[in-house]
Amino acid sequence: MESDAGYRAFHAPRYAYLIGLLDSIGVNGGSRVLDIGASHFTEMARDRFRAKIDTLGFGADRAAEGGNHYEFDLNRAQDRTAWRTDLPKYDIVVMAEVLEHLHVAPQFTLGFVKTLLKPDGHLILQTPNAASMTKRLKLLLGRNPYEMIRDDPQNPGHFREYTVAELRGLAAELGLAIERCETAFYFDTRFVHDAQGELVRRSPVGTIRNWIHGILPAPLRDGVTLVLRRYE
Repeated sequence: MESDAGYRAFHAPRYAYLIGLLDSIGVNGGSRVLDIGASHFTEMARDRFRAKIDTLGFGADRAAEGGNHYEFDLNRAQDRTAWRTDLPKYDIVVMAEVLEHLHVAPQFTLGFVKTLLKPDGHLILQTPNAASMTKRLKLLLGRNPYEMIRDDPQNPGHFREYTVAELRGLAAELGLAIERCETAFYFDTRFVHDAQGELVRRSPVGTIRNWIHGILPAPLRDGVTLVLRRYE
């Protein structure tokens, strides 16, 4: 779970956006919710909805008052025999800013995640927009818009980002209905974190960047969020 203040401040609007989505779906204390990749958002959602929220990711299985944690490396999803079949079924699965960190075909990953949904369950999928204005401008200037893969196997950075059309195609291929598809800029560039994880403020430059990103046409914004539903 990320702990530095800079990361949390930068992502605070995104967390608020996700809370709003869960609210609109009707999450309450009785909802069965799974958050893939525990983060500060997990605790925010537990507090907001007074609900037990399970998590999935690295680290051994463990039970906790706020929700159970289940171990599964989603990169193993390419081997269907490795899929866990002993997990609960959920009303809502949140998979926010995770897909881009995986090096396996997304059909395997999302296919496994689909098995964790109850019939009529929702998957909130959030990931960077591979065709954002920022990335287009960097390419135009001859710069690679994607960072080098890191040497930390538990935090390798982004292997692959996706366009809206690609994500829509994956949903159709997997038989997930798209109830909502939005591009948005839900970050706060006034805040960054340095190499030591310390909070760094960049005002007024960050304020100007926030404004510019906010007025971009929807297809050029940095984030993509889909609300998908399993009907069968």
